[in-house]
Amino acid sequence: MATNDSSRFSPAERPVILAALEEFTNALAIYHSTLRKPRRHDNDILADCLPLDELRATNPKIMEIMEIEDVKERAASKKIYEDSLRVKRIMEELKIEIRERGTFELLNEEIEKIVAREKEEECLFKEREKLRENTEKLRKIIDEKKIFNEQEKIRILNELLKEQDNVEKLKLISNVKLNYVTEWEKARYEQNSLRCDMEIEKLEKMLKDLRMREKNERRVHAELTKFLTRETAYQCNQKFINTYLEEKEALEKEKEQWKHMQKSAIKIQAWWRGVMVRRKLGPYRLAEKKKKRPTKTKK
Repeated sequence: MATNDSSRFSPAERPVILAALEEFTNALAIYHSTLRKPRRHDNDILADCLPLDELRATNPKIMEIMEIEDVKERAASKKIYEDSLRVKRIMEELKIEIRERGTFELLNEEIEKIVAREKEEECLFKEREKLRENTEKLRKIIDEKKIFNEQEKIRILNELLKEQDNVEKLKLISNVKLNYVTEWEKARYEQNSLRCDMEIEKLEKMLKDLRMREKNERRVHAELTKFLTRETAYQCNQKFINTYLEEKEALEKEKEQWKHMQKSAIKIQAWWRGVMVRRKLGPYRLAEKKKKRPTKTKK
C-alpha cells in the first residue's frame, strides 16, 4: 500500500492486482459462457412425457406448481446471468480505475448499491409476506363464501320447487277462470253486437240528415264568400283611391307653397338690393369713394 493514503495502491502493487483481476475476469468469462447454455430441470421429464392438456385435466394443481417452479428457475438463471454481466463490467471499470488512479472507490460504490438493493429486497420480501397472508385470508373468505353460496343455492332450489308447485296450481285455477270468462265474453259479445246494429241504424239516419245540412251550409258559405270577396275588393279599391287623392292634394299644396316661397325670396332680394344702392352700402359704397378721393398737390 502507499504511505500517504491507505485506500490507494502504489505503482509497484498495481500490476500484481491487475494480473489477479485479469485472471478473475477470465474465470468469470468462462462461467458466463456456461450460463448461456440451456439448462433442464427434473420436472421437464414429466412435462415431456405427458401432454399439457392431459396433465391439466388430471391434476391442475401439479401443473400449476410445475409452472411456478419453472418460472422461478428461469428468473433465477436470468438473475445469475445479469449479475455475471454486471460483475464483469465492474471488473473492467475497476481495472481501469486501478491502472489510472490506483484506487477502488468503484467497489465501495457498488457495495453501497448492493446494501441499498438488499434493503429494498427485504422490504419487498416483507410486503410479499403480507400479501401472502392477505391472499390466505382471502382464500379462506372465498371458501366460506363458496360454502354459503352452495347452501343458498340449495335453499333457492327448494324454494323454486315449491314455487313451481304453486305455479301449477295457479295454472289450473287460471284455466278454469279463463273458460268461464270466455263463455261470459261470448254472451256479452252477442248482446253488444245487437246493440251496435241498432245504434248503427240510428247513426246512419243521423248521418243522412247531417249530410243534407252540410250541403245547404256549403251553398250558403259559397254565397257568403262571393259577397264578402266583392265587398272586400271594393273596400280595398276605395282605400287605394282615397290615399292616391290625398297624396296628390298634398303634392299640389307643397308645389304651391314652394312657388310662394320662391316669389317671396325674389321680392326680398330685390328690395334689399335697392336699399343697398340707395344707401350706398356694400360694394356700391366703395366705388363712390374711389371717385371722390381728392388728388394731393405738391408744395
